[in-house]
Amino acid sequence: MIIRIALVLGLLWILWTLWRKMSPRPPSPPSTATRASSPEAMSRCAECGVHLPESQALPGRGGVFCCAEHRERFESRQP
Repeated sequence: MIIRIALVLGLLWILWTLWRKMSPRPPSPPSTATRASSPEAMSRCAECGVHLPESQALPGRGGVFCCAEHRERFESRQP
């Protein structure tokens, strides 16, 4: 009796393993290392202090800015 139960359980385990190997797996999402090759340098807005990527920063007199409004406001106060 015990031998039959062991054989059935062993057969079920083998079938389960084979089924898992044959079933298609969903593609895994790309890791963060493959998405971005390297981190981008950050800049600080001279008006409000918010940090933003250098590629989005607007240069102006006195530093870089997060938007044109902050650049104009800052430059209007400078002599």
